[in-house]
Amino acid sequence: MLLDFDGTTADTSQSIIHCVNRVLEPLGVVADPAKVARITGYALHDVFRFLIEDGDKALIEQCVQSYSRFYASEGLGMITLFPHVLDTLSRLHTYGIKTAIATNNLSPVINDVAGRLDMHRCLDEIVCIDQVAKGKPAPDIALEAMRRLDCTPEETLMVGDSILDIQMGIAAACHTCGVTYGSNPRNVLAEAGAEYLVDDFAEIANIILNK
Repeated sequence: MLLDFDGTTADTSQSIIHCVNRVLEPLGVVADPAKVARITGYALHDVFRFLIEDGDKALIEQCVQSYSRFYASEGLGMITLFPHVLDTLSRLHTYGIKTAIATNNLSPVINDVAGRLDMHRCLDEIVCIDQVAKGKPAPDIALEAMRRLDCTPEETLMVGDSILDIQMGIAAACHTCGVTYGSNPRNVLAEAGAEYLVDDFAEIANIILNK
């Protein structure tokens, strides 16, 4: 199982909105929370390109660096896991299901927050955007995760809350599952081609274990 992080396993919405607005405040810009929610899961450079339409390369890079500092100092403490994530991952772990985080976030951030949230004991790998050539929706993150887990696309389920997750899973020839409680609603995930849709993380275990 390949898992997106933001909006799928962890509720990072308030943290992201807080840190984005901390970055934009000196620029006199306030981000609409609904707008930020729609772009959750995108690479940070793309997020700020979207929010600062006339920003040049240097400004966007400065925003990314500032965001990373705010996320580490203020944002991490605002993150919580969605209901049933740890117990579901623990259950699947007892069945020998290999699991990897597959995210457009950065590896220092995800390794840190996964430790804070006690996720490492249920994970086999963490693959982030800074460890591959291209982020989502390209298949690189999923392909690298499957390489590390030594599994084939036919036996892999990509789980995520965004169109990018579903597109990456399809590009990597994986099965796909959309969670409806994150950044995109059920109809959007279905239109993106999600093979399965769940309203609760616990339902994923039934899909994987064929129950």
